[in-house]
Amino acid sequence: MSRRSVSMLGTHVPGVAALAILLIAVLCAPPPPPTWAQAKAETKPPEFLFVQTAKNVAYKDGVLTLQKVSPVTVFFSDRPQRIVGHVRNDLFLKKWTEGGNSFKSDPPNAVLSVFNEKTPPTGAVVVLTNPRLDGENLAYDVRTLKGALPATGLDGTLFIDGSSGYCDPSYDIGDPGYPCWAQKAFAGNAP
Repeated sequence: MSRRSVSMLGTHVPGVAALAILLIAVLCAPPPPPTWAQAKAETKPPEFLFVQTAKNVAYKDGVLTLQKVSPVTVFFSDRPQRIVGHVRNDLFLKKWTEGGNSFKSDPPNAVLSVFNEKTPPTGAVVVLTNPRLDGENLAYDVRTLKGALPATGLDGTLFIDGSSGYCDPSYDIGDPGYPCWAQKAFAGNAP
């Protein structure tokens, strides 16, 4: 190696070493908090789906009747909350009309799955309006979107596309795993 290249190497080594140390320090430093990600991450209220089951189903003149319906509507949410619970049918129907985004103002879609003896299960997509409870029967006015509703059927299940639900703070017991609108069903002064 020539003397000139050694002296050039010698003059540049401290600069290269300082640059290497600076690069290592930058790479090893903890990252700053991602403020842009925190600003975008909004906690959305959970969306619920509702399930109603009945021993028998009848459909006539635009009215779907769940006969011998279970006394409770099951609800659940998707990830990440995964909330599951039950609410009495009378309270579920009472909530139908409450809030700015109620089922009354924006009727829900639903899928009715019906089993009949000796035939394959059938299903239909409907829009539900005007719910009413009469003893063990729960009736809805329906508009069919897809499929055909049978005049009668056994073991019907109605899957109702849900909402985030109305939150009544007076019934909020602080349980983050159970929506406050459903907590009323288990409150001591519930009807």
